[in-house]
Amino acid sequence: MLVVAKSVKGQEFLYSPKSAHQVKGLSAQKMAEFLNKQNHDLKENEVWYVHDVGMYDRAYAYAETQIFERSRSGNVRQKFRMRGC
Repeated sequence: MLVVAKSVKGQEFLYSPKSAHQVKGLSAQKMAEFLNKQNHDLKENEVWYVHDVGMYDRAYAYAETQIFERSRSGNVRQKFRMRGC
């Protein structure tokens, strides 16, 4: 699954699994560019970056419950959903 997650600038392989989000409505790369342009929830030396995670990666579980999606108006919104037990 392709996700966007906060990563260390210059060392993008280091990322926070808790920040992983699925992307709907735009490609993951376009969403990362948009979030970086807006400086969405970033600290110094952080960037949104696209990662390909497998189902055994911690980021996969987080991305199943956190989604960035593009609305018809072009705005990006963050959604949360509960996973079934």
